[in-house]
Amino acid sequence: MQHAEMDSVPGGSSSLQATASEQSHLKPSANTAIKCLKCEKVYIFPADRDDCLAHLYLEHRLVIADVEDIAMLEEYLQYWEKKFQDHEFEQYCTTMFLDQLPDGTYAKNEKYYLLCDILPQDYELRQSLKKQRLKSALERHHYELTDRNFSKECLFCRTVIKGLRADYLDHLFDKHFLLVGKPEKLVYVDELLNQLEENLNKLICLFCEKTFKDRPTLKEHMRKKGHKRINPNRKDYDKYFLINYNRGSQPQQSRQGHQKRQTPRRKCSNSTVEKEGSVDFDKHFARQDSDGEHDSDWSDWAGDDEAEGNSFKCLFCPHLDNQFVDLKQHMNEIHHLDFERETKSLNFYERVKIVNYVRRQICMLRCVSCDLQFDEFDLLKEHMTQELHCGIGRRSNWDKPEFFFPYLENDGVLCVLDDTGADEEEVDMVRIISEDSMAEINKDAERLSLENFKL
Repeated sequence: MQHAEMDSVPGGSSSLQATASEQSHLKPSANTAIKCLKCEKVYIFPADRDDCLAHLYLEHRLVIADVEDIAMLEEYLQYWEKKFQDHEFEQYCTTMFLDQLPDGTYAKNEKYYLLCDILPQDYELRQSLKKQRLKSALERHHYELTDRNFSKECLFCRTVIKGLRADYLDHLFDKHFLLVGKPEKLVYVDELLNQLEENLNKLICLFCEKTFKDRPTLKEHMRKKGHKRINPNRKDYDKYFLINYNRGSQPQQSRQGHQKRQTPRRKCSNSTVEKEGSVDFDKHFARQDSDGEHDSDWSDWAGDDEAEGNSFKCLFCPHLDNQFVDLKQHMNEIHHLDFERETKSLNFYERVKIVNYVRRQICMLRCVSCDLQFDEFDLLKEHMTQELHCGIGRRSNWDKPEFFFPYLENDGVLCVLDDTGADEEEVDMVRIISEDSMAEINKDAERLSLENFKL
């Protein structure tokens, strides 16, 4: 009997697998009618999800363990609804006795039921649904990367982008500086874009989700605050990132920490992410040629320095120093670049551009001064050393809006540029750094871009 019941788990038999494969999984399920596991009451998912779970607890005293980690909750409930038509809770659930009623009133030895994956049948069901959800997401992901029939009007301007969804995402970033995510990391892109469009039509900021009185005010707010990206703390967006479909359940403490954190800046390896069971969400929003962390909470910078050990990477080689003063001395002695002297007459934004320009040139194996291309880093290094080309390059090369954005992720040099004291005559003066420095960068970049940001 038990073996027969196990075969009825979704994905556990060939017939059910065939049925599942025939179904269209190009969109997440929506507006699914779910009947209560024990009575005739019906709920419409996902809108009534919380009401359904509350009903199970208050009316039937049934608790589903780790419900947040259940993939395809609708299918899970439908499976158990069929089981409980002919069986009582005691046959599948763990029985508990508590000294209170569901509403919190004191009562002695009240019976409750816990449905959890300690039961092998429940465990197999959860694993099967997780595999089905991952398979559906991968199918959709492949479709979105290769489908060339996509067509949609830009969220901000009147341009209609046709072809790949990646072209649409590139347009949002290149023309409007909107960070959505890398195409290779996103899934269910159409639904995500529709949700963003709905928020903008309702005059809701995509990041902080505040509502504004009109579109010009919303535009100004998003520009000044650097809020041209989606909120990484909103769990509703998890389903649009492919990495979330193949991760284990998070410990309760980790989930609570994720909900409470205010976009902390942190850097960790992929192995660390997998071991902790959590995802560095910000990392998957950021693009390689941009800084995906423009949050206005400057207190995060200090914490990041401590975590990174205050390391600063040389502009021309892999050398690291714990102090920026030591790094400047290294560049002066080894590469013959006096960074202070070369940038003395430049303002903060121009120095930012220089650092990002040099980073890009070295990464692309191009000489900073003559733009000569090399096949190997050693050849580039030898050339720049012999020709004394370890400089900052010509202004016409680096004075471009594209170099406002960091090329190296978590570049420590950019964090201390404003503290280098470039003007000696101001050494005794107190410098006041505007809290809207990133807003000014965005403003200048948009002004110089090919197309102004429009809402």
